[in-house]
Amino acid sequence: MPTKLGAHVLRAAPGLAEFIAAGAAVVKLVGDWGIAQNVPTRTLVVGRQFMGSYDAQLQKKTGKTPLEAARQFVNDQLNTYRANPRIIYWEGHNEPTWNTAEEMAWYAQFEIERMKLMAELGLKCVIGNFATGTPDLSLWPAFLPAIRAAREYQAILGLHEYSCPWMWWMTGKYQLNPNEDQGDEGWTTLRYRKVYRRYLIPNGLGDVPLVITECGIDPMVNPKPPNAPAGTWRQLASFWAQHDNERDSADYYFRQLVWYDKELQKDDYVVGATIFTWGSYGPPWSDFDIAGTPVAEKLIAYVRTDPARPFVYRAAPRGSPRVQYERTYVLLPPNADAAWARAVVEATWNTARFTVGGSADDAGIGDLEVRRVIAVNPHQWPGAMTLEEFYKQYYPGIEYIPVTVATPEELRQRLLPR
Repeated sequence: MPTKLGAHVLRAAPGLAEFIAAGAAVVKLVGDWGIAQNVPTRTLVVGRQFMGSYDAQLQKKTGKTPLEAARQFVNDQLNTYRANPRIIYWEGHNEPTWNTAEEMAWYAQFEIERMKLMAELGLKCVIGNFATGTPDLSLWPAFLPAIRAAREYQAILGLHEYSCPWMWWMTGKYQLNPNEDQGDEGWTTLRYRKVYRRYLIPNGLGDVPLVITECGIDPMVNPKPPNAPAGTWRQLASFWAQHDNERDSADYYFRQLVWYDKELQKDDYVVGATIFTWGSYGPPWSDFDIAGTPVAEKLIAYVRTDPARPFVYRAAPRGSPRVQYERTYVLLPPNADAAWARAVVEATWNTARFTVGGSADDAGIGDLEVRRVIAVNPHQWPGAMTLEEFYKQYYPGIEYIPVTVATPEELRQRLLPR
């Protein structure tokens, strides 16, 4: 499948142009923004300007309203935006830290105001930009207003995902507790699945695009396995050799990045992930740098075999319904003809006016308090996943009612009001 790997760039470095040309999914530029001129339009470019004088927490602490804080932030970066017209998507504050729902609600409104201000400039936002393992999952409901606004302004959710001493640590069965199993989710890498499955998808926001704007191995991420050292991929060579019998640390790290890519490819809403980092200015970031290493060479060859799809914003902007209502959707199986649809209309039109159709996604989607699906002959849908499993995974909250009938007339009788 097309790759979703990309590069986080502090400065131009060997191999970067080749990696981008090979088909990188996304490139994030922090400072060396002129590189954007040479990035193909098919590749998403994200910009970030370092703000050393204040962060989001300081803005809130000093009493600024979300609008005042957003105006200050955008105005302070305005010259950078204007000097780099090739970059349309810009991040806001980097790795903000919040501990309460009230703080998160303030930040959600800040991001909403920033999206509005950037739209006036013809620009778009990467919102959130939370650090690895943050925020606490319980705080995500307070950030949902910003996610809803993201659709209107074609914004992207940004998260960071690192782990240590392997990319897959804290996912699946790789836990401190040997009896714990997170399945295909994780607490650091693949944590994004918890966010989408618990909060975004159930609220009809599962198609808002996601970019992992930093990823890799970070010695600061905890907890680690017992006796495992803290280190970047460059610093873990001895541990990997002794613990895993992996003598080629560059190849082992490359394979870990490929593992991560294969997981990202399973989720359509993920645009890509930028590897930290491709090019640096020296310590401490040079310890993360893959530029000019066999890791980079292998990544270029890997991406070239299956380049990323061109970036297209796929989340259709749509708001909440004008008023809440109950929707009952009669879902017909793929082999149903017009006679089945007529049976639904004849049985329900004068009394309930149920919706009738043949799309499982149409039946499930919507920011409605009551979404009811009457699935006619669900056993006739192909695939390994049953319809009931499909709705539990992708559209939680659906009231699912399976109905098995042999003929359209039998369906009509079943749907008649009692």
